[in-house]
Amino acid sequence: MSTNKKQILQPKSKIILDQLGQYYATVNCEKNSGTFSITAHLKEKINTNALQQAVNEIVKRLPHLNVKLESDFFWYYHEVLESPLKIIPETKFLAPAKYFKKDEPLTRVTYSENHFTMEVLHTVCDGRSLSKIIVSLLTEYFEILGCEVRNKNGIIDCKALMKSEEVENAYQRYADFSKSKQEKETDVYNPKHEVAEPKTIIQPFDLDMLKTKARNHGVTITEYILAHIVTEFSVLRDKDGCKKTITANIPIDCRSFFKSESLRNFVSNKIISMPENSSFTEVAHGIRKQLSEVNADYIQAKISEMEKLIRLGKYIPLFIKKWLIKKIGKAESIGNSTGLSNLGLIKLPEEISKRIEMFSFSLGAEPNMPYQFGCVATGNILTLTATTSAKDNEVVEDIFSALK
Repeated sequence: MSTNKKQILQPKSKIILDQLGQYYATVNCEKNSGTFSITAHLKEKINTNALQQAVNEIVKRLPHLNVKLESDFFWYYHEVLESPLKIIPETKFLAPAKYFKKDEPLTRVTYSENHFTMEVLHTVCDGRSLSKIIVSLLTEYFEILGCEVRNKNGIIDCKALMKSEEVENAYQRYADFSKSKQEKETDVYNPKHEVAEPKTIIQPFDLDMLKTKARNHGVTITEYILAHIVTEFSVLRDKDGCKKTITANIPIDCRSFFKSESLRNFVSNKIISMPENSSFTEVAHGIRKQLSEVNADYIQAKISEMEKLIRLGKYIPLFIKKWLIKKIGKAESIGNSTGLSNLGLIKLPEEISKRIEMFSFSLGAEPNMPYQFGCVATGNILTLTATTSAKDNEVVEDIFSALK
């Protein structure tokens, strides 16, 4: 498809948020940031001039990244900013993504000596979108430094204009109101914990080693890692003297089932319950069975249920909607023991891959879910990152040890 002759989004353009964006705009506060980030760890020092220039180019190409959060009587929306997006020195080593204050750009690029981080409010895009954006940012960065990238298949061309498909509300496009999907209510185990300042703990693994271990159990890497997480949570649950169900929230990329070029949000989820009284292999296969239920019909029903609520609330004032959304959101987060989001393998051009150590993927702290996990791989290194607001990190260390 040819590119548009005129840039779709200009400064002051308004973007009405999608269903997921409306939720995260509502809950966004200091205790519940609603943010996530991807960090590129380089094998060399960051050239800040080149990084700023690359950020300028990616934002010019994708102006929906350089926005602030606004609201009217009925909805939250993004307003495209006129001022450029400035890179910021990192103040604390790989701290969890921070709360975005009013009038701040909702994309933040921070840098240190050998890595830079792109963090966003979840109103802007989802993890899969951000992984594609950061690959394009890295390509632009290294080309500015004089690196010739020969194969750019799948990489966003910063010389082109934005396509309308890249900012479409894909939820709206694929909703089918004849379908709906509601998860069964479960009495869920929420770990007891002493609250501390949120932090991230990053652990790299040999990807081939994890693939082999997962294959030996007849499951995928996601299923294998999640089996270890819930198994260690069962030990924590026993210490707490609890018998409730351990559940995990697993984000699902809707683009796997419905074609979309959207670089905004297009993600749903599946709640996994830990099989009880089972061996590790049986737990892993029980997780696999539940994830096998995720298909196009399941995803369409899930997004249609949310889109139906958005349509019903079309003319309800925002101050009333905010109360309802926060109530639903709190019930949703309390309804999960933990969460695992796996971005999968980020493929890089050969010229860039050899200059990258690894990626890491961090989720913002969630007050009602003290332990969350993000996973991403490139080359032969997979990183598992725990974001925790709990003072005791023993369960995190036990999960890392079990995976080793």
